[in-house]
Amino acid sequence: MIGIIGKNLILLAFFSSILAIVFYYLDAKQQKPLFEKLAHGFFALKGVLMLVASGLLIHLIFAHQFQYYYVFNYTSLDLQAQYLAAAFYSGQEGSFMLWIVFSFFVGLGLMKWTSPVYRSPMLFFFSITQFFLLSMLLGVNVFGTTFGASPFRTLMEQMPQLPVWQVNPDFIPADGSGLNDLLRSPWIVIHPPVIFLGFAMMTIPYAFALAALWKRAYQDWIYPALPWALGANLCLLIAIFLGGYWAYETLSFGGYWAWDPVENASLVPWIVGMAGIHTMLVQRRSSSSKKASLIFAILAYVLVVYQTFLTRSGVLGEASVHSFVDLGLYNQLLMFMLTMIGMGVVLFVLRFKEMKDMHREDPILSKEFMMFLGALILFLSGLVIILGTSSPIIGRLFVEFPTPPEMSFYNNWSVPFAILISIFSVVTQYLWWKKVNSAETLAEQLLFPTLVTAIVAIATIMIGEVRNPVYMLYILGVWFGVIGNGWVMVQVLRKKPRMTGGTLTHVGFTIMLLGFMGAAFDRPMLDEDTVNYNQAVSRGEVLDKDGFPVIQPINMVELKIDEPKFIDNRYWVTFLGGEVTEKNRPGESEYTIRFEDTKRNGRTFFLTPVMYPMVANSSGGSMNWTVDPEIKVGAFHDLYTYVAGSSIVERLTNNQNNNASEISTTTEDGEIQTRVIRVKRSGFLELDDYKVTFQDFEFMQESEYPENATIAVRAILNFESISSSDSSITIKPEFAIVREGEENITWAPPVNLGDTGIVVQFTNVNPQSEEIELRISGFKSVNEPEWVLLTVEKKPFVSVVWLGTFLLMIGFSVSIFRRWNDQVRRERNEKNRVKADDENLAYE
Repeated sequence: MIGIIGKNLILLAFFSSILAIVFYYLDAKQQKPLFEKLAHGFFALKGVLMLVASGLLIHLIFAHQFQYYYVFNYTSLDLQAQYLAAAFYSGQEGSFMLWIVFSFFVGLGLMKWTSPVYRSPMLFFFSITQFFLLSMLLGVNVFGTTFGASPFRTLMEQMPQLPVWQVNPDFIPADGSGLNDLLRSPWIVIHPPVIFLGFAMMTIPYAFALAALWKRAYQDWIYPALPWALGANLCLLIAIFLGGYWAYETLSFGGYWAWDPVENASLVPWIVGMAGIHTMLVQRRSSSSKKASLIFAILAYVLVVYQTFLTRSGVLGEASVHSFVDLGLYNQLLMFMLTMIGMGVVLFVLRFKEMKDMHREDPILSKEFMMFLGALILFLSGLVIILGTSSPIIGRLFVEFPTPPEMSFYNNWSVPFAILISIFSVVTQYLWWKKVNSAETLAEQLLFPTLVTAIVAIATIMIGEVRNPVYMLYILGVWFGVIGNGWVMVQVLRKKPRMTGGTLTHVGFTIMLLGFMGAAFDRPMLDEDTVNYNQAVSRGEVLDKDGFPVIQPINMVELKIDEPKFIDNRYWVTFLGGEVTEKNRPGESEYTIRFEDTKRNGRTFFLTPVMYPMVANSSGGSMNWTVDPEIKVGAFHDLYTYVAGSSIVERLTNNQNNNASEISTTTEDGEIQTRVIRVKRSGFLELDDYKVTFQDFEFMQESEYPENATIAVRAILNFESISSSDSSITIKPEFAIVREGEENITWAPPVNLGDTGIVVQFTNVNPQSEEIELRISGFKSVNEPEWVLLTVEKKPFVSVVWLGTFLLMIGFSVSIFRRWNDQVRRERNEKNRVKADDENLAYE
């Protein structure tokens, strides 16, 4: 019943969006209050309907209604509350709903704060984007074609071919598939909502630009659009930061950015949005760059839609770890993207000749020209990234299975752009804030930051032992950006503190670029023996068992419990122990590592990296493992540690692959062990000198039942000696359920394993999984040393990246408040002017 209600709510919201589009269009053409009220009403109705539908889906998720495909596919009974909440937007359908809901709230803000001149025209285009997003959720079949995928479709609707429906049409799974293991991180609670809020806000400059083209108002649109553009870019920046930090803290590739196609497709709208903000500032100041401002505002949102197409259409295939499951929305997403592009291109071409800047040519050293040139460099850097990102699609024109470019492609192209952006960020700031009439005057102004930059850059190169000429240029350019922008910021802060937003963003951006340089100097921290081995490998002196040279160095340290090793000529590292904790996931193990810093008077700290099995990604009797790194944060470098392997993981993997697991081990009198194991039919487990195999069940005859037994079964077990291949013993321990009064109890008599002193009890059975539980006692205690393979990496300047990002956020926030207040004051003055004109007209 709830599913039917949810589907109908989405359908009604879809038709409401159509009516909102119609009445916004009529009001934009005829400017009648009735049309505006109806348009606002249908827009609000659409939002309320989607809020209720979202609430229903969240209810189904928390109520574990696994008969619904979305709930089954993204949740399970073991999920904690925060992950159940995050499951709402973990799939395509839910994330579209979140995007629409955020767009609704943004639309309410536009109704309240947008000038009547632009309100209906821009909400007309804004509502068109909502129409396409809602169409993705319809799940309606029209003449054999299905439009959208409903989040309220049932398992039977999604998978009608399953045989279970023939036997039991009301079948409901006992549990769901669960959330992807990599998504079980607290960061999933905040990162996706922020990025979808950014997507919703990025629609606003796009809609303003199209409204300006439609109404031929090529200048005034930037005043109300600029604060929204700044807000949209701030949201995307926060989302990118959260995603980068999530990857750095949670994933094992050891960085905050991997140039993944979907990461890139989120970055490029931000870069193009930044370029658009700069051209809007130029237009605001001098009424020039009208065309560029319109192009960048349109292009930024088109790139958001393109990112949506890449992520959700299935075109990337395996090229991105971020891609959603393909729901067959390719054609709809393509139409969405082409429509957004088409509206912008058609209106821009129709109005191109009418858009004229002021009749003057800006000299090369003018603030307008240099800022436009800086925006162009930003755009070109984004263009290179999006071309590389799109290579899996473009490449299909030439080869059947194109491969995406390596990380080196992006790194090599980004370095020169970063140098240029750093230099131009300083030059434009000096031209913007200071009176510069000639190249000589500019050179005088830049003399001080240039000298300081030379000193600091040379010191950095010498201390860091930098030998690569490209890196030297990068360090020189980025330090120039930090020092030059910092000097301007200090002067602006003293005279006009409320105007420091722009200079602060420039400082933050260049500090962030400086931090990026540290990634080129990441290195593993190793003990002396491993360093010597790697040097021998590099000289070709190490051969494998077949006599071929070993080419792969070792980048980890093997630690045995309580046996410290000295790494990086600084730290004594000791493995203190590990245990299977299962804090957040089944099979999760945690390891305690002690570090003693010899350069800081033996100061000690502890790190606890984690390994866990990726249950959802494992199949065919093979268990895949991943890690949660542990990071020691420092001012100038981080210690990044994760476990690459351990004796615990080795045992768990072997047992899992053999359809068996050891549940517990207890020791009596320091020698005799009792072990509890679980093993499936045909599975086996190695216990000390024995390979224990559960061969099969053997049902007992009723005449063999113990008294009052309701069912009884034997387990055929084979104990094969590992050290002596001729020694093998088969036993058949028994298990029964016996009725005693009103209760059922288990009957499990012990069975001796010959004269070995080992006793076996068959203590439980799971008929569905064909798994039995055995209690085996009498083993002699054998202390096998625990070990761990630990990767420790030194990562310079990561904190500098975060510092630059935070300064960027603060700078954006300051600019938003300033531009918002400017717009409020501008609208107030405009109202006062109109009121005064009306009074004068009445007086006359």
